[in-house]
Formats: sequence, C-alpha cells, structure tokens
Amino acid sequence: MKAPTSYKEVQRYKQLMARFYNRRDRIRQFKEGDLVLRLFKASRPKKQDKLNPKWKRPYRVRRVIGPGTYQLEELSGKVIKHTWHGIYLKTYYT
Repeated sequence: MKAPTSYKEVQRYKQLMARFYNRRDRIRQFKEGDLVLRLFKASRPKKQDKLNPKWKRPYRVRRVIGPGTYQLEELSGKVIKHTWHGIYLKTYYT
C-alpha cells in the first residue's frame, strides 16, 4: 500500500485503521447479579509469577455504574471498594 498523500486519503486511512482495531476490541457487557472473574494483574500485584493464576475468584456484579464500568461484591456479600472496567472481567461459568 502506498503512503497517503492527500487529506482525504489520510482520513480514509485513519478510518480503516480504526475499524481494524475496533473489530478486535470488544468490551464485555454484564448485568447485575452476573458471576464474573477478575483479571489478577488488574489489581496491581507487586510480583506476578508465570505460574500464578491469571484470573481471580468469582465475584458478583453488584451494580452497573456506567457503560463498561461495574461495582463487584464477593459471593459472601462483602462489597469491593474499587470499580472495574469490563476489559478486566470475564464471565464465570458454573
């Protein structure tokens, strides 16, 4: 592919690249009460060995804060302080 030279070509190239990137980038959607796993490294552990689990225990979605942002609680009912983005969560299947 030759390099874009005009303004229109540059804009078209940017649109194509954005479409290519966004095609692979999917934010997971959850509802209140769904069981989810949380990405371990999202909680900023000091050291992560390669044999540690990548996903942390199941949590329940307590509240949907906004699009893609969730408040979690443990299965025992204890509320987690921080909110989590959907990219750091995945569905837990029982």
